[in-house]
Amino acid sequence: MEDGKGRILTLLFVLVFGTFCLSHVAYAQQKKEQKKERQSPYSLEEITVKGKAAAEPVTSPYAVTESSKLQTEVITREEIEALHPETVWDVIQQVPGMEVTFQGRQHMDFSNMRGTGSYGIILDGIYVSQIDRILATLPVDAIESMTIVRDATALTLGPLTNFGSSTGSSNQGFVIIKTKRASRLEGGLVASYGSFHTEKEHVYQGAKIGNFDYRIAGTHTNTLGKTNWYNGSRNSSLLFRGGYTGSTFNGDVLYYTSRGMREFQRGEILIPTINKKTGKEDWSKVGTLDSAKWKIDPMISDMFAVNLSKSWSDTQTTTFSYAYNSLLVSSMTTTFPDGSSKLTVTDQDSRGQSLSIRHIINARGNILKIGGQWNQTVAPTGGAPSTGKRTDEDMYGLYVQDEYRMLNDRLTIDGGIRADKKHYNNSPQTGFPLHEWAKETYAYTLGASYKLNPIITLTGRYAYTENSQSSYQVSPDKSTLPPERRSRYEAGILANIHPSFNPWLTLYYYDTKNQKVSATGIDPITGKPVSSYIDPFTGDEIDFVATSDVRTKGAELGISGQIMKPLTYRVQYSYVTTDDHTTNQSISHHLASGILSYRYKNAFANMSARYVGPKSRSSSPMGVIYYELGDYTRVDANVGYNCKLFGRDTRITVYGKNLGDKAYATRYVTGAYYDPGRQYGVELSYNFW
Repeated sequence: MEDGKGRILTLLFVLVFGTFCLSHVAYAQQKKEQKKERQSPYSLEEITVKGKAAAEPVTSPYAVTESSKLQTEVITREEIEALHPETVWDVIQQVPGMEVTFQGRQHMDFSNMRGTGSYGIILDGIYVSQIDRILATLPVDAIESMTIVRDATALTLGPLTNFGSSTGSSNQGFVIIKTKRASRLEGGLVASYGSFHTEKEHVYQGAKIGNFDYRIAGTHTNTLGKTNWYNGSRNSSLLFRGGYTGSTFNGDVLYYTSRGMREFQRGEILIPTINKKTGKEDWSKVGTLDSAKWKIDPMISDMFAVNLSKSWSDTQTTTFSYAYNSLLVSSMTTTFPDGSSKLTVTDQDSRGQSLSIRHIINARGNILKIGGQWNQTVAPTGGAPSTGKRTDEDMYGLYVQDEYRMLNDRLTIDGGIRADKKHYNNSPQTGFPLHEWAKETYAYTLGASYKLNPIITLTGRYAYTENSQSSYQVSPDKSTLPPERRSRYEAGILANIHPSFNPWLTLYYYDTKNQKVSATGIDPITGKPVSSYIDPFTGDEIDFVATSDVRTKGAELGISGQIMKPLTYRVQYSYVTTDDHTTNQSISHHLASGILSYRYKNAFANMSARYVGPKSRSSSPMGVIYYELGDYTRVDANVGYNCKLFGRDTRITVYGKNLGDKAYATRYVTGAYYDPGRQYGVELSYNFW
């Protein structure tokens, strides 16, 4: 382990030192070229790569401060197409510091950011709470861009405390997803077929008429899954996006509806059980698939959002957003091979609303943002893994953030404060009616960005956040635990050295007081010491937790660029560790990803890779399992050709996933949920106009 840390520190030193050396060489060379040839067709602005800056106007609700842009990953439509993802999760796992856990049970797919917390999802202004169930159904062909803010200091985007999710962790950032809007008359279809009888049909049509635009897209996906694995899925969706763009007023509306089902993959049993009578290990089921037959059918999602923006003058802008989302879910359980056990159907529905208003003053190098937000989440019969008890919460938030530029925009400083207060309409423990206010939580931020020269940008950030105890967490003695208080320190460097070589580095350190850590308590039903148990009256998973002061540290670095004209690349690496032993066993400390894209005339080829380091601990209501998970490298690739078919633009793509046929698992509950292995397929994209 010490050797590994030494190699990482050496790598960081080489990157930073090399960056500074190369920046001075490149800067001097640029100065010489400017003096030598003032009339060159290539200006300094043209060859300076913007790197990781988010391309959002300051009046946008999604804009972040200059000091946060190094922590902001913008994935464009072109980059999404190069990845050829099956779901949004395939895009998210390419982001440094994002570890995705595939399958699972009630929560299916989920992920953590920087090993220690969750994040918020904003879809065209909709604050989505049940992300672990929704993201796999969202059609990637309808997405324009994804912006990942790996920075909990972006306090204007949403609440930084837990809300509407199953985690008690504070938000580590946000994922902002924008769907496509039409800029001209367009229409077409995308159809594909691959391994395990996997098919997709996506049809779209849109137009821009004067200041108005609209786009409508229908998508159907279906896969039978691997034989006997019970990992099939089906989903049909319709998405409408329309808007108006004027000189002083802008507005857009989103409507999305989907209906589908998803089977929960059977886990492969790898660990022997203990015979209750003899006390000996029972190896009879090791190597077999678990008998649980569990699926969600149907899973119905509806979303609606409206976003309005009014420019009162050159410096004053007000934005308003309202969104509604609902998720209707029926969870069905029985057993293999013949469904001999009783079929159980459980409804786990939820709905949410959000409303926000903000005013932005952009004058004389100063950007002032003032706003308020209201979020609501309701689960009449309880959300996963809870069943039988109602949850009903409201969150009210106010914030103010100021950003000031000086020294000809070379230096930018910012600061902000946010206060969130949660109201319980029903008790989070019993589900009974309750009108109670939780103690307000606060977030304070400070940040700075300094352009050392046209090539080097330095950033530094500090944030203080608070987070209350979650409803599913209890202490062994049933006492109320104090809120989590976390100080976050971040420093970064971005070097736009050359279009072919643009490195960046971020170092972070979290000092958390009263962090909730796993503890042992007495199961009130069995009387045995456990770390978690299932409440038989509510179906809720209850975790025993204690508080501890925990320190987390990590690093994220990457290099991107374009070599000549046809070849582009991006490689990234992240490392995280914490002094909490339980957390350290449950996360992968090393993550690496990369993508290489090649274009030649009408042909293209893309290859992406992802490495996830090992971890040894997986927890669930079934108990804590210690087994080596992760520790895999996955390679995907696609090749294609752009041509004309009946006079219309056509693209033919052949793709392969997990080309190394690597058998890997990221979670163990009823068994290990392995990746199904190597897959192939072909896709046809055809434009009507």
